[in-house]
Amino acid sequence: MDTDETIFTTNWVTVKKTPRGFDYLERKGKDSVAVFLLRRNDVSPVIYEVLIRQLPLCIDSTEFDGQMKLFPCPITGALDEGESPEEAAIREVYEEAGFSVKVLSLGKYIVGTQTNEICYMYYADVTGIEPDIAQQDGTYHESISKNEWRPFEYLNNCDYSACQIGYFRLRDIFYI
Repeated sequence: MDTDETIFTTNWVTVKKTPRGFDYLERKGKDSVAVFLLRRNDVSPVIYEVLIRQLPLCIDSTEFDGQMKLFPCPITGALDEGESPEEAAIREVYEEAGFSVKVLSLGKYIVGTQTNEICYMYYADVTGIEPDIAQQDGTYHESISKNEWRPFEYLNNCDYSACQIGYFRLRDIFYI
């Protein structure tokens, strides 16, 4: 039986080559989650808002006024060993935003042809729920990230593929 050859590995990623010669990237935990938190806002013309997580992008470390440029995405994270996608989604929401929620599935998508990663998408309506203080995971990456509530339509203008997929799936669910 042919197996994939490991070319390079770090704590977070491994580059592999298949017996047919394809190189691909495998993240620690392999698969990931993207979670959209929505809340109803009856005091403005915007009916729903979405929590956007502003994160640094490893391939663009541009600084503006001494601060790293941040990029919008939903709450994201990798699955830990033995963890189901739903468990990872619940854990990441609590870790990054402080909300204890049940999550509902939005399906999944293949992250790219150069990875073996599947991203499982979830959402939760957090209208009226007060979050705990988000614990973060202790990494520098999370320490400079920040959460912002934005109008739901903001998702349609994000470059991150999960935002665009989530926009269309959530729009149909919430009739936005």
